[in-house]
Amino acid sequence: MEMKTKLLLICVALALTGCQNLTEDSGKASPPAVEPAPAPIAGTELDQNNIEKVRVGETLKAYPVGRIVDPNNPNVMDEAHTVYRREAGPDWNLNPNAPTVVPLGPVLAVADPAKTPNPLPAELEQKMAEQNQLMTSLIEQNEALAGQLAKLGKEIADLRAKQPALPEGGK
Repeated sequence: MEMKTKLLLICVALALTGCQNLTEDSGKASPPAVEPAPAPIAGTELDQNNIEKVRVGETLKAYPVGRIVDPNNPNVMDEAHTVYRREAGPDWNLNPNAPTVVPLGPVLAVADPAKTPNPLPAELEQKMAEQNQLMTSLIEQNEALAGQLAKLGKEIADLRAKQPALPEGGK
C-alpha cells in the first residue's frame, strides 16, 4: 500500500506540474495589441496660451456660509459650509486685446486697440488750451514778481548799510 500511495502522490504531483506549465504558458501569451493614439492634425486644436483669445472660461466664486435654517423647512438646519456660484458662464471672446495688422500700402502698422488713445472732444481740447495759456501767463507773472522782490531786497540791504549806527541808549 505504501507503494501505491507513493505512486499516487507522484502521479498527482506530475499532473499538477503539467497544469501549472499550461497556465504559465497561457499567461505568457502575447499582450493584446494596443492601438496607437491618433496623431494630432495641425490646425485642429488651440494651445492653452491662445485659447483665451478665442473663448473666455466661466467665472466661479466661493461664498462661505454659516449655520442657516432651511427656508422651506424650519425644522432643518444646515451646518456651515461653502456655496459655489457660477458668476459668468463660458462665452466667445468678441473683444480680444490682440494687436491686429492693418495694411497701409507698402508698410504695415500694428493697431493695438488697448493702446490707442481716445480722441478728445473739441470742447475739451479748447479748455485745455485755455488752461495752458493761463498757466504760461501765471509763470511769467511769478518770474517778474520774483525779480522785483530780489531787487527790493537788495535796495533794503543797501539802505541799511548806508544808515549810521544808533547810539546804545538813544533812539
